[in-house]
Amino acid sequence: MDTRRLALVLWLGTTVAMVAMLVTSFVTGATQEVHEWYRRPDTYAQQLLAEGRGVRVLMGFDTAFIVLYTAFFALLARQLRALGRPLVQLAVGCIIATGILDFVEDHYILSSLAMVENGRALTDDRLATQQLISSVKFSISYLGLVCYGLAIPRTTRTGWAFSLFLSAGILVIAIADYALPIELRATVALGRWLGYLLGLGLAVVWLREQRASVAT
Repeated sequence: MDTRRLALVLWLGTTVAMVAMLVTSFVTGATQEVHEWYRRPDTYAQQLLAEGRGVRVLMGFDTAFIVLYTAFFALLARQLRALGRPLVQLAVGCIIATGILDFVEDHYILSSLAMVENGRALTDDRLATQQLISSVKFSISYLGLVCYGLAIPRTTRTGWAFSLFLSAGILVIAIADYALPIELRATVALGRWLGYLLGLGLAVVWLREQRASVAT
């Protein structure tokens, strides 16, 4: 299986995992995003305990999502390196770092869930650390995605669309993520998920174009 075909398989798996997470949130009412930000420990613990079953399912699908998207972007980096594009090593390094922080984030939330299920209190320091991990994860992912955007060749309409989305579009999401009021975090999170789907869609179209150009 060549690089582009394997990337398409990973794209499909990543999309399935993402949709599974969205369906899980819709069915159970649980969301990962709400547990990524600091709140009063008693409020945080109460909601985490109430959503415990859904959170565990989400973390299972998120593990698959992390594995698949990291592998997908590694293959995308290989394709871009073959084209002699800049910033590829920084881009893939940031995505790998994002995947590691994503694992840490998930297990930190699950550890907090285990604590409240066993009657242990969460502390301000623990929840502030949770927000720190999540925020650094998102910031590093934004850096990596913007570098991918700058590395994408802008030789076709799809290339231009993909490049602009990953550079300018991701920067807009990054600014909104931290600048908008707390009350709009759910909206920003939804925009981020829609951005993931759009970005993956543009990636697969671009990879298909690359395959077609090689074939001709």
